[in-house]
Amino acid sequence: MRPSRVAAPLLAVAAATLLLAGCGGSVSIGTSPESTGPVTYTDADYGYSITRDGMFSEGTVKDGGSSSGNAVAEAIFVDKDGTRASDSYLDTIMVTVYELARSVKPSEVPDLEAEMQEMVDGLLGSLENATVVRKLAPVEVNGIPGFSVTYTFDDLGEQLTAASYFLFKDKYEYQVTIQSATDRWDELKGKFDQAVQSFTVN
Repeated sequence: MRPSRVAAPLLAVAAATLLLAGCGGSVSIGTSPESTGPVTYTDADYGYSITRDGMFSEGTVKDGGSSSGNAVAEAIFVDKDGTRASDSYLDTIMVTVYELARSVKPSEVPDLEAEMQEMVDGLLGSLENATVVRKLAPVEVNGIPGFSVTYTFDDLGEQLTAASYFLFKDKYEYQVTIQSATDRWDELKGKFDQAVQSFTVN
């Protein structure tokens, strides 16, 4: 298998995940009751669930569309009391789902690394003052294989730290991105890690 046969459809639209701060201004906060404990979000259509700390409120894209190109599904959670700039929420958790050209077997995922690295290099090159903190590397979250990368960049007058996870299961690629102002990263990292490690796909 040539990796591009699977990866090409998703790589063309993956930039929005790495540019998550740009979607902050298009997010509104839902009116569901807030919780001080863990809250689980489940997408029955695409078979995944993620549990986040109650400090992160569920958001919706104001225009009813997706902030991530031609994603088939998207869920955004923001710390409404956290860092803001230009009416954008910067401390966020986001899950974006893309449909692939065909199902990907777990054994095929490592073959995508070179192309994923090329995509990440290009996207980080388009960000202001982007610096890789932890280079792209294989990762597995609850049995789902993929890759992760951690980086910093500047946007809206703030330095941001983010980590993106690219996870492959059957015909879908699930991108989980965690992001905050760099001066809050250490404070939120434990909550971010718990959310990522809670991510499951049926």
